[in-house]
Amino acid sequence: MLYKLIFFALSFELSSIGLLFIDSHSIALIGSYLLLHAIGCALLSLALSLLLPARYQHPRSWVLVYLFAFNFFMPLIGLVCVTAGLLLGFWLPRTFRKNPFDTTEELRFTTHRNHEGTGFRGGQVRAQLGNSETPLDQRLKALAAVQDTPARATGSLLRTLLADPADDMRLLAYGILDSKEKQITQRILERRHLLDKSDDPKEQFRLNKLIAELYWELIYQDLVQGDMRSFSAGQVRKYAYRALELNTGDAGLWFLLTRLELFSGQVEAAAQALMQAQKGQFAQERLLPYFAELRFLQRRFDEVRALFDELADQPGVPALAQSRRYWRPELIGGAPVMPLAYRPLQPQQKENPA
Repeated sequence: MLYKLIFFALSFELSSIGLLFIDSHSIALIGSYLLLHAIGCALLSLALSLLLPARYQHPRSWVLVYLFAFNFFMPLIGLVCVTAGLLLGFWLPRTFRKNPFDTTEELRFTTHRNHEGTGFRGGQVRAQLGNSETPLDQRLKALAAVQDTPARATGSLLRTLLADPADDMRLLAYGILDSKEKQITQRILERRHLLDKSDDPKEQFRLNKLIAELYWELIYQDLVQGDMRSFSAGQVRKYAYRALELNTGDAGLWFLLTRLELFSGQVEAAAQALMQAQKGQFAQERLLPYFAELRFLQRRFDEVRALFDELADQPGVPALAQSRRYWRPELIGGAPVMPLAYRPLQPQQKENPA
């Protein structure tokens, strides 16, 4: 359509210009020139209006009148000026345009508060530790202040300091992490030694469970990375299932396996473990956030929203407030949704080979 308008507009314009070269001054010739020129300007105005940016196309009637008058009363010169104006209209906004969007990392589901210290301002400590221009003695004091803080809250911060340009900061951060890891590892070795010598089933169950929990602490507190994290996860499963062989109904172990499998991204294994924890009468208010995370990984988003309706009535989970505001800013249609978390998880039905 645009090309046709331009073609016919130029045809009428060239025809009108051709009439000017005829050696005559009659009224009919002048009228023919004005008519062809007017038709050409009208078609050219329609074509130019299609090329205008959207913000310049309204009010459309006045835009067409302006383009027609501009081209009619200034032949050729008007076309050149309008073309130059179009180019400026496209080019100038792009020169000064600011991109209102930015990229961000994928949000991670969390079910606990992420404090960075007790008894001090965690934000101030992070700022001091992250700023290499802060005096070294202040940074060392800030780092010493977090050494007794649980590693799950400061593990990532301490690991960033392992690449700090100051030798003292690197050594102290490494020492804190290494000390926390060795404390747990020593406890694991002691319990494994006791387990090797024990013949009592109840004692074996207790020690297997405790060793599984200690290996989980290495992962939970972010004290192991890479292959060591994979090894620790394998050890959690190994000792947890050994304990479950002695006491299948221990809901706490199934809950521990639920957290491990969700952390590892093993959705099916997490669903089975969560089902067993629910059957073992584990505290429902503690299971609700993991139900929500599991349904999210299964892409069952309607059930995630319904679960957050239940979480709104459960005390002790303020860390989920932002997630709840995202998933359930208001009830759908103003009516409550039927709770889903209390429905027992149904294991997948196996097909009958017959």
